[in-house]
Amino acid sequence: MLVIATLLVTAAAATAQAPAIADPLAAVVPIGEHPTAISVLPAESSLIGIIEAFEEAARRLVLQTKGERVTFVLAADAVIRLGSRTLTAAELEAHRGRRAKVRFTQSGTRRTAHWIVIASERN
Repeated sequence: MLVIATLLVTAAAATAQAPAIADPLAAVVPIGEHPTAISVLPAESSLIGIIEAFEEAARRLVLQTKGERVTFVLAADAVIRLGSRTLTAAELEAHRGRRAKVRFTQSGTRRTAHWIVIASERN
C-alpha cells in the first residue's frame, strides 16, 4: 500500500509542476477564412511628374503629377541624374518644367526623395 500511495503523491506533484500544453488547434484557421495580414508599405515608391519648384534652403522639391502637387524633402545622399550626368541639388531649380521620376520613401506624411532622374528634353 505504501508503494501505491507514494506513486500517487509523486504523480500528483509532477502533474502540478508540468508546463501547460499549448492548444494544438489554436493556430488553425477555419476553411474559407484567411488569417489577417499586417498592411506593410513598400520600402520605396516612385512618381513621375513635372518639376514645379525646388527650394534649396529647405531641400524641398515639388512635383506636379496628373492629379496633385507632391512635395518631397531631398535626402542628404540623394542622387540626381540628367542623362549620364550627376547633378547637385542646387542645379534642380534650373530644370523647372522638366519631366522627372522620383524614387522615395514615406514615413507618415513625409516623403523623402532618394533618387531623381530628369528627362533629357523639355516637355
